[in-house]
Amino acid sequence: MISRLFALMKKEFLAIKNDKKSLVVVIIPPLIQIFIFAFAATLEVKHINLAVFDKDGSVQSQQLIQHLKTSEYINSLRRVEHLDQIEELIDTEKVLATLVIPQGFAKNLTAADAEVGIIFDGRHSNTAQIAEGYLTAIITNFTAQTFNRELPISLQSHFLYNQNLNNFWWIVPNLFGSITMIVAMILTSLSIARERELGTFEQILVTPLHPFEILLGKLLPALLISTFESTLILFAAVFLFDVPVIGSLPLLYTGVVIFLFSMSGVGLFISALSNTQQQAILGSFVFILPSFLLSGFATPIENMPSWLQPVAEFLPLKYYLLLIKGVFLKDISWSDSVELLLPMIGLGIVFMGIAMMFFRKHSR
Repeated sequence: MISRLFALMKKEFLAIKNDKKSLVVVIIPPLIQIFIFAFAATLEVKHINLAVFDKDGSVQSQQLIQHLKTSEYINSLRRVEHLDQIEELIDTEKVLATLVIPQGFAKNLTAADAEVGIIFDGRHSNTAQIAEGYLTAIITNFTAQTFNRELPISLQSHFLYNQNLNNFWWIVPNLFGSITMIVAMILTSLSIARERELGTFEQILVTPLHPFEILLGKLLPALLISTFESTLILFAAVFLFDVPVIGSLPLLYTGVVIFLFSMSGVGLFISALSNTQQQAILGSFVFILPSFLLSGFATPIENMPSWLQPVAEFLPLKYYLLLIKGVFLKDISWSDSVELLLPMIGLGIVFMGIAMMFFRKHSR
């Protein structure tokens, strides 16, 4: 029995060794992923983009602002002069929070009765809560260094777009995008590989169909099924988890179709390269896992190293998550959505073009 077992193990090792594509998929991607994930999967908030609205204009308020600037957790600090600027900066995600220093801050500080207000972007509820703790510690440290004793400063926090910091309002829109991505990727990545594995690929090639028509025939069913899946998830989000959909449903479904088109292009590209369904599934997850971590699904892109952040620009999921949360929580307009829809369209065309190129090469 043991000898037969070792013989079978030897056979499997030889099969893996001889299958160069599977060998590359098994060895190389995990090494790359462990390197990327170590930097991307961090729950620390080290790069807070902060705005300050100083109504007091006193020496003490200026000292507080300078103290914030020197903190290792503050990435950038903007000064605002009007309340309208606060909402605009948070709305466009240029800042995570705005510190509001009220009039009479210096006077109340010496009387140990000072308070400041902080307005956070509630769409990033987990990050906002962590940042709230950091800012509280920074302000407490300011009074200890400046006055050689801790003076109580009351923090009044307000969270835009998710006032109660409901975790479902943050995680469900993210899952709405991510689950549909997986469905579209798996369906399309298996399509051509399945034909090759079953031996029917050559039969399709001898038909009068143009290669573009074959790819389109593989794309449209996956697109329709994934859109239907999105509808089911939407119903669950609204009726089971009570997540509001404040924005436009036509805009939501426009984003869904464009995103699924781009992800189906990636799936068809993987399928055109794969000889078996196993290779197609492995190839899909090589793309899916980095997409989760580098798109801002779990942790902010701003927290990642500067050399890693540009990678997110080539991931459709990054733009889709911004669009979905914009439609669900803040009624994003069609004009504002253009800068999110166009990159997804461009990436979809590029991926489909590459898939077409490899499909033609492998069909000869």
